[in-house]
Parts: sequence; C-alpha cells; structure tokens
Amino acid sequence: MKVLLRAVLFFDAVLDLLLGLLLLVAPVSSLYTALQIPQPQPALFGQLLGVALIGLAWLLWKATVNGQLTVAVARTVGHVNLASAGLVLAWMLFFDMQLQMAGKIWLAGLSVVLIFFALVQIPAAKRVHLREKQQREQEAEARKGQKKPSGAANGARQTNDPDYRQEPVITPPPGYGPGTEVVTEPAPEVTPSANHARQNPHP
Repeated sequence: MKVLLRAVLFFDAVLDLLLGLLLLVAPVSSLYTALQIPQPQPALFGQLLGVALIGLAWLLWKATVNGQLTVAVARTVGHVNLASAGLVLAWMLFFDMQLQMAGKIWLAGLSVVLIFFALVQIPAAKRVHLREKQQREQEAEARKGQKKPSGAANGARQTNDPDYRQEPVITPPPGYGPGTEVVTEPAPEVTPSANHARQNPHP
C-alpha cells in the first residue's frame, strides 16, 4: 500500500511541476491562446501560484523518497487535490469562463486526475498510518518483553515445563528443626586407678 501511495505522490509531483511552470509564464498570452485556456489576470497572481505549485511539487518528491513524510504529506495533499478539483468543476459549471472546447477538455481532465489522486491518497494514507502505528506498538511490547529479568523468565519456563516437578515442602513439628538438635556428650576416658598401678609388678 505504501508503494502505491509513493507512486501516486510522484505523479502528483510531476503534475504540480508542469502546472507551476505553466503559471510562471502567465505573461505569455500566446501560450494560453494556443492551449485555449483562460490566462491569469493579473499575471502576477498566476506566477505566485506557479511558485507555490513548484514548491508543492518539491515537497511531494521529498515525501516520495522519504518514508517518514509520506503519510502526512499524502493526507494533506489529498484534501487539497479534492478541493481544487471541486473549484475547477464549480467554475466550469456555474460561472462564465468563456472556455473553448479544448479548454473545457483540459480543465475537465485536470479535475478527473485530481479527484483520482485524492481518492487514492486519503484512504491509503489512513491505512498506512494505522499499520505503522500497530507495528510501533508491537515493537514496544517486544522491547518490554526483552527487559524482563532472566530469573523470572527461568522460573516461568520451569513452571510451564511439563517435566518440571516441585518437591513437597515438609514442615517439622514443634521442637524440631535447626537449633534443636540433641548433642550427645563424649564418654569420659577411663583412667586406671592407683591400686591398679600398685598391683602391676612391672611398672
């Protein structure tokens, strides 16, 4: 989906660049006469709009090659394209623009292309945004899982291990346990008595 979004942004950048160059030569009336489209009056306003469109084309190109800008730029430009197409159609249908047949074809085709760009950019940007948000949440949960202490993990593995058996704890009765052992005193050494020494003929 993001690849499709970048492709649409690229073609949108090309279209805005061409329109910007066309508006920059607004003082050249012969070009507009040949294309049978209305000439901006005064020409200064057309040139200012041309500069803005060239800047927008550069931004669209940056969003095409830089993935961090793709979603935000596509979402904004999609609404701009939709509003621009609505204005062009409104002027063609409800205002007297004195258009010839070729001019009507040019402006109608421009409106259709802008609507197509908007219908791709707005929902695609929303889907890519949601997917990237889910990926960030999953990566954050994975990092939290890796930070858990190893002892707790080993204990959890041993508890879940079917071969692991915990030995029962035996509690000794009162009076038994550490410090209550009965220590037997050693038997006193038996020393020979004095009479025994006198009775021995060979001391």
